[in-house]
This record gives sequence, C-alpha cells and structure tokens, in this order.
Amino acid sequence: MWDTWNKQADRARDWVVNCAAPLWFENGIDWRQGGFYDALDLGSCANSADRKRLRTATRQIYVFAEASRMGFNKGKTAVEHGLEFLYTKAKSPSGGYLSHFELDCKPRSKDQDTYDMAFVLFSLAHSYRLLKQEREREEALLVLEHLNTELRHPTAGFLEGVPHREPRRQNPHMHLLEASLAWLPFDDTGAFRRLADELVSIFELHFLDASSGTISEYLDDSLSRSSDIRDVVEPGHLFEWIWLLEEYRKATGTAQSSLLEIYRFAHLFGKNPKTEMLFGEFDNRGHALGSTVRLWPHAEWVRAEVALLKSASPKTAVSLEQATAALWCFLDAAPTPGLWVERHGGLPDQFILEPAPATSLYHIVGAFAALIDSTAGSGSKSGFNATLQESQL
Repeated sequence: MWDTWNKQADRARDWVVNCAAPLWFENGIDWRQGGFYDALDLGSCANSADRKRLRTATRQIYVFAEASRMGFNKGKTAVEHGLEFLYTKAKSPSGGYLSHFELDCKPRSKDQDTYDMAFVLFSLAHSYRLLKQEREREEALLVLEHLNTELRHPTAGFLEGVPHREPRRQNPHMHLLEASLAWLPFDDTGAFRRLADELVSIFELHFLDASSGTISEYLDDSLSRSSDIRDVVEPGHLFEWIWLLEEYRKATGTAQSSLLEIYRFAHLFGKNPKTEMLFGEFDNRGHALGSTVRLWPHAEWVRAEVALLKSASPKTAVSLEQATAALWCFLDAAPTPGLWVERHGGLPDQFILEPAPATSLYHIVGAFAALIDSTAGSGSKSGFNATLQESQL
C-alpha cells in the first residue's frame, strides 16, 4: 500500500512544483499593480476577473509557501510579493484588513470579514514558517488582538465581520482554528493555543450534533440551530473538521470523541453513487440538496482520509484511493496542466468549463501537502485510527 501512496505523493508534488506553481507564478500574479488575480481562463491562462480579494491573496501566499517547501524555487519571491500586498494595500489604518479591491488594488469598501481575517493569520503563519521574519509573528498578534477587541460576539465566538450579518456561520470559526493550529509551533505567548481550545469548545457546544455526526453550517445570532434558518450540512466541511480536529489532537493530545460519527455520516450520505464524487450539500437527514459540486470538497475528503492513512486498514486505503481519484478528475479535466475545472454537474463526466478560481488552489495544495507529508515516515496509530480500524464502516 505504501508504494502506491508514495507514487501518489510523487505525482502530487510534480503537479504542484512543475505545473501549478509555475503557471500561477507567471499568470496569476499582478507583478505591476500588486496582489494576485482571482481566476484564470482555462485556455489562455489570462486573468478573467474584474476584482481582487484579500481571500485570494492570503490563500496564494500559503500556496507558494507550501510550493517552496515542496521544491518550487520561486516560491519565496511570490510569498514576499503577497506580503507586500497585505501590508501596503490591504491593511486598514484603523486595524484589521479590508476584503475587496479593484484591479488596481484600490479598496472597494471598508468592509472586513472574519473569514478573510482567519486567512490573514493563516498566511502569516506559513510566511513565518518559510521566511522566519519576526514581522509576521508580530503582525499575527496584532490581527488576533483586532479580532478579540473588534470582532468578538457578545454571546460566543466571533462576528461575521464589519458590518455584522446573519445568519452566523461555522465556517469562519473553522478557519480560525486552522490558523491557530498553524501558529502553535511558533507561538510562545500561548494566545493561539487559547484560541484553538476555545474554538474546539465552540464546535462541540454549537456546531456539532454528536448523535448524528452532522455539523450545522448556519446558525442564529446565539449560535443555535433555528427552525427559521435553512438546515444545511456540507460533506466538504465534515471532512475538513475531521482533518483539523485530528491536527488539534496531535498538537494538544486532546481527542474529539465524535469524529467517528462525523466520518460515518459523511460517507453514508455525502457520496454521489452515480459519479463517485461528493454531493455539495444535504440536510441533516442526509437528503442531497442538489447534484452540482465544486472541486474543494474533494480536496478536503483527501485530507480527512490522509488523517487515517497510517491505520493501514484496507477500508481506509480504498477510501483514500476514491478521494484522490475524484480530486484528480477535476484536475485532469482541464485543458492546461496546472489548472482545473471547478464544478461538476452531477452526471458522469459533466464538468462545467469556466475560469479556474485561484482560491481553490489552497484546497488542492493543502490536500497534496497532507498526502506528501503522510508518506514521509510512519508512526503510531491515533485513537481515532485505532477505533476506525476496529469498526465496521
């Protein structure tokens, strides 16, 4: 089995280092005006968006930091370019970061988004990992202070942003956990460990239905499920939480007892038997809410299965094979290596040809980085892995 996954890891590294990173370095970076383009045409590789976003810049900083770690020798230059955009174009004079920009990098509004702020923290962590500049660690603590003073919700967790809006979502909190985990190895203040602990507690108290293994996407202002709010569950986020909670367990030694239920529900209802891909959304009873699905849930499916890879159970190996095959379908459907097709319509081979959004590269590289790292050595099984191996899924 390990020979197979070593080959998969080699293929993943080759796609990032020799296809995606060079293509996006040459075509996806605005070297003249700053920042990164939001989407590239599948044929010409030209920019096809009329805006720039903080979300894209922060995710691309991560992408090029990981590409550098994998062997792309221009990755550092791209990361430094992205940091320049953050500090000189996106940073708000009143604190925090702005979210939306014209192509010339002029702000479209003064709005701030907690989801985007989570990715600022995430990109700063990976920049610090690569460059080892104290500037990024100091900036991350300032961003965290801004979140704690300006974007705290009086009941629990964080506001959606400025201005605040409803319904509230689990999604910004999930990415704040991801960012805090990225900072744990480099944080000597304990601030990011406290944030991670708080977010896992919020997850358990508000987002998770432990009896079913479902995670609510939308909640009311008190972070409660409400009959007035559409009840939506996303397979991609079920898998993403599995990965993050396993990373939290590895970092802190604290396991989440409902991971097996989340994994079971995702596999029982999340997969489309007609296509061997995932559904995009379903309700808390497992009824699909549509057949069209984007690329990103399949990348998170890969990461969840990678979290179980070292259990070496036949079922785990089969599930990881299915996940990687589904992800590669989106990549292989693109006419240009290094791009991908973003959406699948729900029928066999029904890919929807449209520009490739830059933000999805974060998901792809995250999945491939997890796969590559998992094959670097062997280790002991986690409690979740052991439980999974003994169960009959």
